Amino acid sequence: MTVNNEIHDNRGNAVQAGHIDTLHLHSAAPPPTALDGLLDASKSFTGREPELAELTGASGLTVISGLAGVGKTELALRYAESGEFPGGKLFVDLHDYDDKRRVTPAKALEGFLSELGVREIPPTEAARTALFRTITASREPMLVIIDNARFVPHVRPLLPNRHRTIVTSRHRLAALDDAHHLELGVLPLEEAAALVGDPELAEPCGRLPLALRIMAALRRTDPGHDWVAELREVKLDLLDDGEERSVRAAFELSYRALTEEQARLFRRAGLSPATEVTAEAASVLTGCTEARARKLLRDLRTAHLLEPGDRFHDLVLEFAGERMREEETEGTSNEEISRLVHHFADRAEQMDAALDTPKQAEALHWFDRHRSMFVPLALCALLMSHFREGGRLAWAVHRYLEARGHLDDLTMADTLTKDAGVNLGDAWMTAVAQIRLGHTLLRTGDDERALAHLHHAWKVVRGSHDRALLRRALEGLVEAFERNNRAGEARLAAADLARLIKDDSR
Repeated sequence: MTVNNEIHDNRGNAVQAGHIDTLHLHSAAPPPTALDGLLDASKSFTGREPELAELTGASGLTVISGLAGVGKTELALRYAESGEFPGGKLFVDLHDYDDKRRVTPAKALEGFLSELGVREIPPTEAARTALFRTITASREPMLVIIDNARFVPHVRPLLPNRHRTIVTSRHRLAALDDAHHLELGVLPLEEAAALVGDPELAEPCGRLPLALRIMAALRRTDPGHDWVAELREVKLDLLDDGEERSVRAAFELSYRALTEEQARLFRRAGLSPATEVTAEAASVLTGCTEARARKLLRDLRTAHLLEPGDRFHDLVLEFAGERMREEETEGTSNEEISRLVHHFADRAEQMDAALDTPKQAEALHWFDRHRSMFVPLALCALLMSHFREGGRLAWAVHRYLEARGHLDDLTMADTLTKDAGVNLGDAWMTAVAQIRLGHTLLRTGDDERALAHLHHAWKVVRGSHDRALLRRALEGLVEAFERNNRAGEARLAAADLARLIKDDSR
């Protein structure tokens, strides 16, 4: 049969037919399912059952945030495998922490629309966002994963009006008010050991999944090597597979995202010998106000370069030390630590004096807030030969630690005071510190050491006119002799104590 179809008019995509002899209708090919080729989670993925349960129980938008290398993307991919999303899955890595690889929202939308079968993609970001939301509004339930986001304005255009959406970021992205926020921490010890294949490597790797995976790969190349010893020696240098994965490089991207002021605090906060970086310590190290330091610490927590409680992850602390050595002038570290010791020695003496005034509650609050600083800082001072300042600090916190019953810290503080006195050649300071230490050791049950310190101190102070000090020394000696089954010497010391008390009562 001859076909005789005549075209009357042609206006671009619209055609007006003049005469139609035979008409054949064909169904258009269905658009491709969105991102059926989503990457699988790593086969070494382990644990995270509580986090997966939390993701499963949430709906709408969830932000997974955490330290670089903690496994945010892997968790999102594992969740994608476990859920049913008949409308398909969309994934984009924004590379928002890498200036050279960053994907703009407009480019990400181009990819989304292409995956959804759109042939003619609008030129502007706004038009692409509108079209994306229009198309996805009528689809069956979908999953959208937006990986490595840093800026909320980069995320908003990519959010569908409905459907399950997961955003991963090293920042909390608190401005996404309607989101469910899941902060991902390091792995529990048992799961970390399972991932790396050696329980002894779990803690040196900081239980960080990226470090654990790199270490597991290295172990496979040489199972008999002492990886624990090498890791403890070189740390970040070892946690680099020379190809794609590097803990240092991951931290570097987070560090580059900081402002100059934030980066300076990050470097110098790593100088603090305490596990916790207080706002007061941060202000001393950087020279800014305490209020400003508090804000900067909050910024570092938001970027997950500080853990809750303003503590460093061990590997992040190592990285902060590297940045300090490479970016600050030689000698700055010693100068800043010296300034920190001097500041806290002065403050502790002021607060110790305030314990006998109406400002006692304020003083106790200050001591409580900075307790983690005292012993490590005093020890650091002595190791740097700042015996006077370290001794002042350790001496000034004695009454507070004794009143609060922090016996481990009290033992260390009294020991450091004694060591400072010895190094300064100050026999009197040493003896008084030994009396304090002797009483502390009696409280901890270390009776033999308590007696040794008290007996040595008594030989130095027994000619003193300080009646309160003599009484304190004799009270300790009597108890120490009795506990060490030296009854005769206990009776003699008790007689001396009775005479002292009798003389004082006259």
